[in-house]
Amino acid sequence: MKHFKLFELVSQSTFEEKGEEAWQLFNTEALIALDDLRDFFGKNITVNNWHSGGPMQWRGYRSHDCTIGAKASQHRKGNAFDCTIQGYSAAEARSMIIAHQDDPLLERIQRIEDGVSWLHFDLGAPPNGKKRIYLFKA
Repeated sequence: MKHFKLFELVSQSTFEEKGEEAWQLFNTEALIALDDLRDFFGKNITVNNWHSGGPMQWRGYRSHDCTIGAKASQHRKGNAFDCTIQGYSAAEARSMIIAHQDDPLLERIQRIEDGVSWLHFDLGAPPNGKKRIYLFKA
């Protein structure tokens, strides 16, 4: 990855248990999408911040010991990230992505969660008949 360290994308327990092998928990296309999103916005993006004393550790890969989110979440498949983009609200970031969805840097994003205070994107397939980028509410 160009812009992210592994500890920014996994929980503390996953990082301590698996070390560098935790990269294998991710879909490579999701990692590329995250780097591309950083390039698109040209701003810092925060996924997890537990490594610097912050409270966030489940906004990237969610392991079996994570009690938040759906059991079949794209996070558990290494296909999703919850992000905070420096200088943008989540609503602004969603609007920018939708307005520029044909940009090659955004081509991997399939779904975005709507109505939350963070930017969730994933590579899950939109429902049949729905277009990319599909907005959904959890």
